[in-house]
Amino acid sequence: MVNIHPAVLITCFLVLVSALAFSTPSTLLLSTLLMIFLYSRDGGAYFHSALVMLRRMRWFLFSILIVYCWFTPGEPLLQWAVLEAWLPTYEGFLSGMQRVIALAIVIASVNLLLCTLSREQLLSAILFLVRPLWIIGVKPEMVALRMVLVFDAMAEAQLIISQHIPEKGKIPRQLDEIGKLSATVFSAVVERAKNTPPHEVALSMMATPPVFQWIYPLMLWGVLSFTGMLWVQ
Repeated sequence: MVNIHPAVLITCFLVLVSALAFSTPSTLLLSTLLMIFLYSRDGGAYFHSALVMLRRMRWFLFSILIVYCWFTPGEPLLQWAVLEAWLPTYEGFLSGMQRVIALAIVIASVNLLLCTLSREQLLSAILFLVRPLWIIGVKPEMVALRMVLVFDAMAEAQLIISQHIPEKGKIPRQLDEIGKLSATVFSAVVERAKNTPPHEVALSMMATPPVFQWIYPLMLWGVLSFTGMLWVQ
């Protein structure tokens, strides 16, 4: 992956996310095998960071599964007449698992992008990809600049949160404790924003990718589309 242009890598990521938005079981299987192959290329060096990212999203993924299981009409997952109206549905469980697996693949691919590309490469690639939007009045530099500010703000917010947790490694569980922590962090963020001096951000335009490399996202789109159509048929 190191020899592929960053803009091509991001395009491949966008193709994968688009395919997973309308995924079929065959598309999920192919995408999962692709992730396994990509993560195994470097001896599993990025596997731990992917697990950490998935662990942080576990309650979000679990809530999606719960919503699908109990709010999708269909046959009960278990044949228990007494509690039939309260049981999750078979169709909801399948749909929920499909959405959870798709989101897990997206999270794994995001982690792979963040691990293999530096921030400068990522932002320069975004600047390159959004450059054609000037035709409709969008300034590519402003889009890339906002991305820089978002990355910086995320790092600052994580640092502030870690500084204001009462005990290291102990996350507040009670509702009032969470509210106090949120208010403290918000005040700290506002104060940091007031005292932070303005600074310049340099964005460089990277070289155009080799033409032949654009075959990678085209091949990915073709294979995922073909497998999706096979399942539908």
